Amino acid sequence: MQTEYLEQYSQKLNELTEKERKLRNIYLRKLEIGEIQGPRLESRSINKSWLKFYDEAGLDIEYPKMTMYQYMMNKNRDHMDDVALRYFGRKITYKEFDENIDKTVRSLKKMGVKKGDKVTICMPNTPEGVYAVYACRKMGAVAAMIHPKSAENEIKNFVNEIDSKVVIILDRFAKNLETVINDTKVEHAVVVSPTDSMTIKGIAKVISRSIKSKIRAKFKKADEKNKKPVKKDEKTEKFTTDDKRFTKWNEFIDLTKNDNSKVEEQPYEKDALAVILRTGGSTGTPKGVELTDDNFNTMVEQFFQNESNFKRGDKLLAMMPIFHGFGLCSSVHLPLSVGVSVNLVPELKGEDMLLEVLKEENHIIGVPTFLDAILKSKLVGKIKDLSHLKYIVSGGDSDTDKTEADFNKFLEERNCKAKLCKGYGLAEMVAGATFACGEYNKIGSIGIPMVDTDFKLVKPGTNEEINEDDVVGEMCLKGPSVMKGYYGNEEETNECLKNGWFHTGDLAVWKDGLLYFKQRKGDMIINSGINVYPREIERVLIEHEAIESVTVIGVYHPYKKQVPKAYIKLKEGYVVSNDLINEFKELCKKNLNIYSNPYDYEFVNEVPQTLLGKVNRKALKEKEQTKILTLQSK
Repeated sequence: MQTEYLEQYSQKLNELTEKERKLRNIYLRKLEIGEIQGPRLESRSINKSWLKFYDEAGLDIEYPKMTMYQYMMNKNRDHMDDVALRYFGRKITYKEFDENIDKTVRSLKKMGVKKGDKVTICMPNTPEGVYAVYACRKMGAVAAMIHPKSAENEIKNFVNEIDSKVVIILDRFAKNLETVINDTKVEHAVVVSPTDSMTIKGIAKVISRSIKSKIRAKFKKADEKNKKPVKKDEKTEKFTTDDKRFTKWNEFIDLTKNDNSKVEEQPYEKDALAVILRTGGSTGTPKGVELTDDNFNTMVEQFFQNESNFKRGDKLLAMMPIFHGFGLCSSVHLPLSVGVSVNLVPELKGEDMLLEVLKEENHIIGVPTFLDAILKSKLVGKIKDLSHLKYIVSGGDSDTDKTEADFNKFLEERNCKAKLCKGYGLAEMVAGATFACGEYNKIGSIGIPMVDTDFKLVKPGTNEEINEDDVVGEMCLKGPSVMKGYYGNEEETNECLKNGWFHTGDLAVWKDGLLYFKQRKGDMIINSGINVYPREIERVLIEHEAIESVTVIGVYHPYKKQVPKAYIKLKEGYVVSNDLINEFKELCKKNLNIYSNPYDYEFVNEVPQTLLGKVNRKALKEKEQTKILTLQSK
């Protein structure tokens, strides 16, 4: 009877108007903290015990009806001289930022981009990449984000899938696009150098760091037998081409240098596609996540019901990449929308740079490998005071309890009042779905659902809700930040979105009112915070004529956390050789991004199987763990 009642009650909740839903949330909060008396329900997704952590005003959010561009700029109209972006010594005010967005819009239009068109942005954290995102939203185009280190075939498949005719790409990786451009409908490729927005002083600093890095590499990585340094990476060479479809960024902007006309701003449209983020599903097949302006803007509004330490004039380090939801929303759109100056870092390299940003920034959003690098740095003793640091969050991967505790101790010893904040997020909800901060920030916990986000744990593969502590269940979410769907993939969309609930496939447990993450989807590998899918690697390798079967798992790496390792069974007649391994490496290099390239290859006669005849990945992982323990014992 109770189950039937809850089902009927849940159906009624789906029929509530927005205003009724807000009033209900306020009622539930008062019920939880004892201000009023009322019936108690056992279902956590209805009872919402986490509402006690929010104040009443925070439950009554009026979400803005604006594009991402309108939302960000309207928040700063009275502060146009404030610094929006910092990049290797250059400070870009909101006024200059807005002017550069307009220049980008004019030049995109000159290249034929219209409302609704998809512009592929294949960029790390540089001002040009950020200009492009907001320019797309000002003119009504879609910012389609992809990892700049994507392999040539990945780029080809993505631009063909979304029918993109303009690509903005970093010069270091433009060769990958040039190789496949004739197999696409791409008409224009805008090539950006990391130095395009740097000051002379900033360029000099980069050169100095590069020289130091090469000197270290020469001594550290030299072949001990032959005393020969590692060969120079061909990708560091400057990109040159005779293909007229490729245009340098400065030439791109100069297309309309004499055009000072006012840029027409496209009005807000509910549910209009704003951004496509590239991700992977439970099958390992990459998919495009469709996100709207509302998804991004409501995420910002939700965040500030959890965290209030962000103040205009603060400084934030943005090391999470803009092709990642956590990077684009939490590290760029969110701080810019409240007047927090964003320090764009394409790649955080070298201990000196790491210490430099620690001394300057008020807020840092990074990944666990960044925390490990700080704790292991030999220079970290030079930092005596971090009282200026207000907020530091780790995302994109799971921290170990030890790392979290050690880092909190590191902060406390340096007069920092903040503790490491964590959470749970995924591209299908822009960035964050749960958050651990303040009084609900416990070691190992991913906290509580974001305000106005419905949440439940269900028995995997069912809709049966789990309300007991310490029982593993699949996380299901519902709220204003949930994606529209997967681009051009209705089947996958319907598989994940059921009755308004997004079924994540990820597992967690309740414990003392907080959520604790248990396991990522399937056997996904997280390499330096980047999702890597074993089946995608296996799909590429099995195409080689010498391979009979291949299984890929994640193995431990001291800095990257996990790296892919391939177990290969060769066909009869083939023998292991360096030439053959190089062929495998070249095949992966051509078809996979750098994080998905196997770190190691092991050749086996048979891959272990379960009693049901499936590949026993658990046995392979245990084998690798035994190797580590054996080495540690010596």
